[in-house]
Amino acid sequence: MKWQSLGSIFNPKKYLKWVESHAWVPTPIIIKGDKVRIFFAGRDKENHSNIGYFDISLKDPKKILKVSKTPVLKKGRLGCFDDSAAIPSQIIKINKKYFLYYVGWTRGITVPYISSIGLAIAKNLNGKFERYSEAPIIGRSNLDPIFTASCFVEKIKKTFRMIYTSNKSWKNDKFFTPNYNLKYAYSKDGIKWQTTDRFLLKKNIINEIAITRPWILEEKKKKLLFYSYKNYKNRGRNYKIGVATNHKNVWKRKDNNLEINNKKDKFDNYMQEYAGIVKYNKNYYMFYNGNNYGEKGVGLATIHEKELLKYFTNEK
Repeated sequence: MKWQSLGSIFNPKKYLKWVESHAWVPTPIIIKGDKVRIFFAGRDKENHSNIGYFDISLKDPKKILKVSKTPVLKKGRLGCFDDSAAIPSQIIKINKKYFLYYVGWTRGITVPYISSIGLAIAKNLNGKFERYSEAPIIGRSNLDPIFTASCFVEKIKKTFRMIYTSNKSWKNDKFFTPNYNLKYAYSKDGIKWQTTDRFLLKKNIINEIAITRPWILEEKKKKLLFYSYKNYKNRGRNYKIGVATNHKNVWKRKDNNLEINNKKDKFDNYMQEYAGIVKYNKNYYMFYNGNNYGEKGVGLATIHEKELLKYFTNEK
């Protein structure tokens, strides 16, 4: 599964005064036809993250058509779960409204941060996003006592199913490294969720400490799960994008099958992470981050459907 990268296509420093650095966790949604809006988190001078967007045409993806001159969702009110950061995770249309699932951070004392899953809703993509609540929709609980993070929601018949990140523990060292994996949650309305206690993926590399940022593609009732994973090497600054196939609701990792080939620049020469993917005509388009968690912006990689379909149908 070889994706061809166009390299970096968007650096927020060139376009936005409210962003000091980073355009991390790119979260795309098709506007119409070849037009795509990519939500992202940009960091301000105080290293707080707020959510903005940029628009492109997939026919000419390096040409930026529009940007959000101000954030569409700012960090939350002091003391709330998202008072230090708001980071997009997925945007999906439910009941004629746009649900923006996001991750909220608040800074910790004994650990660097605590994160939870929040929800903001808008009537249209150009409308105002308003928080459903100042409280998280999935926060800490008996099943997720430490923190929750990035998620992906899909509708299966009359039920919404979320794959979300849950932290299992903190490594008590000088870097305070979290250890997280993916779980399922279920909902009837996309707002009130029932979480579960089973982690979905087995560790695949030595000293693996993180599996996060899920994204599902479905073709002909077959599914692929994309995610980011890393180990403890270099303080975890070695994220890669992995993929798993599904057979009888069991995910099987096939990380070695995925390659992103970038000959355009070096923005991702030691990290590739946080994939968000859309399909247009007969190609898939992966928006992703590179080195240092998207410090230099957003990259784009493509693959033809014929190549990707081999993996949807291969359940061996």
